[in-house]
Amino acid sequence: MAVGGIKGMIYRQAGKLVGSFVRNAEVETLGKIFGTLSMFTKEPAKSGLRKLADLAKERHPMVMSWVNVFKKASPRCVEGVINNLIINEFALGEPIRQEKMHEYKTVLPKLLVLSPTYACNLNCVGCYAGLYGRKYELSHDEVRDILKQANDLGIYFFIITGGEPFFWPHLMDIFEEFKDSYFLVYSNGTLIKEETAKKLAELGNVTVSISVEGFETDTDWRRGRGIFKRVLEAWERLRRHGVIFGASVTATRMNHDTIMKDEFWDFLEEQGVSYVWVYQFMPVGMNPTMDLVPTPQQRYERFHKLEQLRLSGRFAFVADFWNHGFLTNGCLAAGAKYLHINAKGYVEPCVFQQFAVDSIREKKLIDILRSPFFEAYKRMIPYSDNLFRPCPIIDNPKVFRAMVRAFNAKPQHEGSERVITDLAPELDKLAAEWKKYADKLWYEEGYSEIYPANRGVYSYEVRMRRYADKEKLLAVDKRYRD
Repeated sequence: MAVGGIKGMIYRQAGKLVGSFVRNAEVETLGKIFGTLSMFTKEPAKSGLRKLADLAKERHPMVMSWVNVFKKASPRCVEGVINNLIINEFALGEPIRQEKMHEYKTVLPKLLVLSPTYACNLNCVGCYAGLYGRKYELSHDEVRDILKQANDLGIYFFIITGGEPFFWPHLMDIFEEFKDSYFLVYSNGTLIKEETAKKLAELGNVTVSISVEGFETDTDWRRGRGIFKRVLEAWERLRRHGVIFGASVTATRMNHDTIMKDEFWDFLEEQGVSYVWVYQFMPVGMNPTMDLVPTPQQRYERFHKLEQLRLSGRFAFVADFWNHGFLTNGCLAAGAKYLHINAKGYVEPCVFQQFAVDSIREKKLIDILRSPFFEAYKRMIPYSDNLFRPCPIIDNPKVFRAMVRAFNAKPQHEGSERVITDLAPELDKLAAEWKKYADKLWYEEGYSEIYPANRGVYSYEVRMRRYADKEKLLAVDKRYRD
């Protein structure tokens, strides 16, 4: 069936349910939406949607949390999540991606991360982007072309970062132009004024994750005096207009105790934060430093805290990078599940692996995804059978150094090369120390039995050899492989 036919069928089947859910926000209706969509898509989206349908029937805390989020959101924002993120990205996008996968003989990512500008109005301690002003930016036409190329490949979910995305003058126009796509924006929150919040509510296809390091002392120490209060003001505006928003927390050696406190999570919940991303501080970018990197013991402690929160249903979701690598089959980089296009136009494996071979200004997106550099990454993922060691920078640094050198990848910031030169001994030591904790989690605490590494899934040749005519083996949940 043609793509348009599939899309039409999905919308006809799900349209009435979506409208009903937007009006009433009933968990039973949400479960029916998931169940209906699962019939029209392919693995791994199929089993993921079936699992969500089952969780809705069980009134699982995580699904109930999403329902509560939708009840507080504007109708357009609810429609945006269901129509763009769930239907377009997961249900419709997966068959398109697989069709294009066979056409181009390469596994395609589910999302794309884009930094349209490196410009920012803050100077945060340890920021990987550095102070460039407006020296590096993509044009409106360049971003439009990138998103169009991605849509043609079945990618409808985009993460916008920077720099400060709202500093880029064309951002709101892009949101309006790509009404069928869904955008997650990482922002410092200081440029979200009243009119911005109102417009985001009207558009409905954008969620904003605002950076916060803890309470006022933690946040202002890293981001600048008075920033914490401005974050609270931005949250208030978004909350009042019904925009779904989250928090982005950088876990450092300095704010570990705050992250471990229930008081901090109570605060986020009281503020109406719907979801929380926690990123471990990475020694990359301009002037990289190991001083703020959490210790292996802190990383281990943080995992247990955030895993408990992830399963609690207090938030729509809580994700701990890189500790939740077992949920993503390891590293996401180089087109396995995502990639990063920076403000210079160069395409990096991820926002933290700041080395590149190709530029989007010189090659099409599909050609970069098929490049030897990215294909080599995809053949190797996961780098370890222990999915608590997903990252090539801090968990498998020898892999990262080998990849950069083998393909002569160019550092993207002045100082980026230090991660493979003078910081190498410290990163090797960090990886060895973390391995002890990771092995304890993987083998002694039972995660290896529930989430075994899925080898070869990102290499087209291997995938066809192992999984051709065995689609169920790609299911995200074992229960749906039988």
